[in-house]
Amino acid sequence: MLRCHKYIYAGVILTLIISKVSFSQADNPKVSSNDKALAFFIEGKTLELQNDFIGAIENYRMALKHDKAVGIYHALAQVYFKLSKFDEAKIEVNNALRIDPDNEGCLETLAGVYIAEKDFKMAADTYEHIIRIDSNYTYGLYSLARIYQELKMPAKAIVIYEKITDKIGYDFDVLNKMYEIYINYKDYEKAEGVLEAILTLDPFNINVKKLLASLYMRNGKTSDARKLYEEIFTINPEDKDVQTELVKIYFKNNESSKAFENFSKMLGKDSLSYLEKVQVGELYYNLISQDESSKEVAENIFTNLSNEYPDRWIPYYYLGAIDLLNKKNSDAKDNFFRAIEFADTSREVYVNISFTFFQQRETDDAIKVADAGLAKFPDEFRLNYIKGLSLQQSGNEKDAIVYFEKAVDVNSADIGMLSTLALAYDNQGYYEKSSATYEKALKIDPQNALVLNNYAYNLSERGIDLDKALSMSKVAVDKDPQNASYLDTMGWIYYKMKNYKQAKRYIESSLAFNPNSAVVLEHLGDVYNAMKDNRNALKFWKLSLEKNPNNKSLKDKIDFL
Repeated sequence: MLRCHKYIYAGVILTLIISKVSFSQADNPKVSSNDKALAFFIEGKTLELQNDFIGAIENYRMALKHDKAVGIYHALAQVYFKLSKFDEAKIEVNNALRIDPDNEGCLETLAGVYIAEKDFKMAADTYEHIIRIDSNYTYGLYSLARIYQELKMPAKAIVIYEKITDKIGYDFDVLNKMYEIYINYKDYEKAEGVLEAILTLDPFNINVKKLLASLYMRNGKTSDARKLYEEIFTINPEDKDVQTELVKIYFKNNESSKAFENFSKMLGKDSLSYLEKVQVGELYYNLISQDESSKEVAENIFTNLSNEYPDRWIPYYYLGAIDLLNKKNSDAKDNFFRAIEFADTSREVYVNISFTFFQQRETDDAIKVADAGLAKFPDEFRLNYIKGLSLQQSGNEKDAIVYFEKAVDVNSADIGMLSTLALAYDNQGYYEKSSATYEKALKIDPQNALVLNNYAYNLSERGIDLDKALSMSKVAVDKDPQNASYLDTMGWIYYKMKNYKQAKRYIESSLAFNPNSAVVLEHLGDVYNAMKDNRNALKFWKLSLEKNPNNKSLKDKIDFL
């Protein structure tokens, strides 16, 4: 929006109405230059109002021949602006500003031209000029703040918005812009203040109340958030979002009865059963990765459930899992073993807890729980598999194979278990069993990249069926061309085939994705050694030894070279 220009001649509109100066006077030599200029200006303005911009320009230019007035230059600039002829508009408005450098109307037109050209820096400079002239120029302040936002200068924008608020009080549009900036800046305290100000203008705005309540929660002001949510809930008890937040607050405050009561209303029930309450706890537990505050809620729920149902295992299991998140390993063990104490006929508790111990590298406890479960459920393939993994983790892979075999016997279509068993056979030198297991897995999924890669590497290590190994490796690399292990396998097969150039290429590619692999560094040293490049062979063998100082065979290679 542009201000009306301040034309030097007073009474233009009056002149238009009573026609004291006729257009024919423009050619009368007895008429003064000012009167002639006024006549052409009036004619130009009339044509402009009729959208005859070309005619208006002609008359304004004729007016300028008789009087170089600020108002005429400005009017001409505005017509060019309407025609999107921004260069011409700038020329004419600058002509006006040379006569009157502080003319606010002309400066505003100039700023409008810069904005149209997306030259926001010059537009900002121009508005700053106007504000230096007139500090109460609210429209200019608002425009300047918007320009600062366009220039990605929110700190400057917020200063201007605060000035506007100081001058005119609260304004919806200004407050919304301030809120947006504060949120982007993560200045949640000030964002709170803005929303509180908006509520003074519109105290019944539900959406603003929700935003403010969520900010209160973020800022730890639970009681303030509760008050707002309860106000909204009174007005609209069917609002599921508000119900959810209230339930969360009640659980955080250990008001579990009230929380479950509200949750049952959300589900359209009179009350919740034990399992439904567990599901509520699981809901918040599963939200922990997205929202840290859900951990406290889940902990309160399962603590209350363990008190209400002391002989049920699930609450203890989840309390143990939360203890682990809080790095309270001793408390976690206590809760896990209490869960097992009340497990009765449930397989899940043994599976979940033994696997959790395995993940924590607590192999003794993992085996202990798996054994307790297997005593009741000897054919549970998951427990057999977890015990095998735990034995393998503790360095007893030979015994682990027994449990992998049991798991595969029960669940023979699981590719992951078959792959684990085949790899264990590899490590123990049971190559025929290994190949048979890989072949079984590939019958189920012929394109499985992991199985293809492992099988190919196994063949290359044994130095047999290298063409078959290369074919399988190519499929794995095609499926995952940035997998460092797959690239190394491909390179190692070429090494075994004595194609050292290709071997070097793929092994170097593997190191580009994983430069810290002791095995791959050693492989590259082996390739250089085969190429009679002793200097590089030693270089990469020594790098490998730094990563794995216990590699005796590598030490022997270095000493020998």
